[in-house]
Amino acid sequence: MPPKASKQLKEAQLAAASMEDSASFEASQAASDGDLPLMWEKVSNRILKTINERFDKFELSFQSLQTSLHSITERLDATEEQIQDHETRISSLEAALSETQRKNEALRLKLDDLEGRSRRNNIKIVGVPEGEEKGKPTEFVANLLPKLLGAAHFTEPLIVDRAHRVLQPKPPEGAKPRSIIARVHFYTEKERILRLRGGRNLDYNGHKVLIFPDYTAEVLGQRRSFRDVMQALRAQQVVHTLRFPAKLCVRYKGQLKCFTSPSEAVKFVETELKDV
Repeated sequence: MPPKASKQLKEAQLAAASMEDSASFEASQAASDGDLPLMWEKVSNRILKTINERFDKFELSFQSLQTSLHSITERLDATEEQIQDHETRISSLEAALSETQRKNEALRLKLDDLEGRSRRNNIKIVGVPEGEEKGKPTEFVANLLPKLLGAAHFTEPLIVDRAHRVLQPKPPEGAKPRSIIARVHFYTEKERILRLRGGRNLDYNGHKVLIFPDYTAEVLGQRRSFRDVMQALRAQQVVHTLRFPAKLCVRYKGQLKCFTSPSEAVKFVETELKDV
């Protein structure tokens, strides 16, 4: 075969092969274009399935959350009711406690008053050595007071209902003796004894003796709270008296002023008497 014919045959073969490849590509492309809707449908179904599964899980979680919230709300409502009930009961208890405290204070004051009245005729004798009464304290006190205050002031025998040492253990030898509590039969006699002891140095066998009213611990504490004020009044020679149970009365510039509170009395001294 001439070379020219051989070359033409090769070119024809190449052209045929190229056309065959092009037809095959077009056929493949046509086949792919036909499967595209089916592919999108599968993808869409897969996406929708995933979304539905996640929404199902979310819906279950949301329902669980709603259930928990409902339970919490019920518990909160119950707690609020309990709190309201407790507040009501606490208010009732506070009112009852306040009333009880008021009654207790009234009873305490009444008890203090009764105790004070029971001691109304009592005197306290301090400084008498232990054992001097020889087992007969009542008789000893009845004879002791005229000796201390002057027999001339007692035209009749002093009547002492009873007498005893304060209820404490007997002190050792050389220690401070216990006080003697004595009940004088007549209140007027008791008051006269207290007036006679004022401004005197009482002595019993070389021992200094003091005589005081027998106040309760409550009254004694109230009266002691005026001690500093009374010292200031004495220093300025201002006439004053401490009335029972604890009422300080001051006579100043022709007027009588009385104080039941130590702070009020201190204020009076600091303002009215500062230039005296």
